[in-house]
Amino acid sequence: MDFKLRKSISIFVIPEFDMATHSAEHLLTDFNLRHTAQRIHILGAFLKNKHALSHTDLETEFDGQIDRATIYRCLKQFLDVGILHRIPDEQFQTKYAVCSSCEHEDHHHDHLHFNCQVCNKTTCIENIFIPNIALPEGFTAKEKILTVQGLCKSCNEKVA
Repeated sequence: MDFKLRKSISIFVIPEFDMATHSAEHLLTDFNLRHTAQRIHILGAFLKNKHALSHTDLETEFDGQIDRATIYRCLKQFLDVGILHRIPDEQFQTKYAVCSSCEHEDHHHDHLHFNCQVCNKTTCIENIFIPNIALPEGFTAKEKILTVQGLCKSCNEKVA
């Protein structure tokens, strides 16, 4: 990925992020977060890719143009305010995905996740919900995560 660094205003421009940049700016505004180039491009990466990304995926995507600590801080802030949610994968690596069905006051992720064992992409399946589970007395659920593993549509078509 080619970055063009504008030294005078110290932001970088990624041409293919135009639509994602526009959407990222709206999300940042909705959550009352300052619009920085790093936040816009990190959030834009999620909006462009349409699947969950790990910290490592983002480091690769930005090829050193955004440092590890900045990526980590942005991910943490996006998690804290409810822009992203966390998904563990089969390699015990945390991936992150944009919250599409959450509202500011009602932050939940009770939908299914699918992890492809070939391409390792993790996708939110928003229309399949995890049912409520009756826990024993004294137990309180904080989060429900269900991940199904197999072959995604694209990898299934390659095999067929």
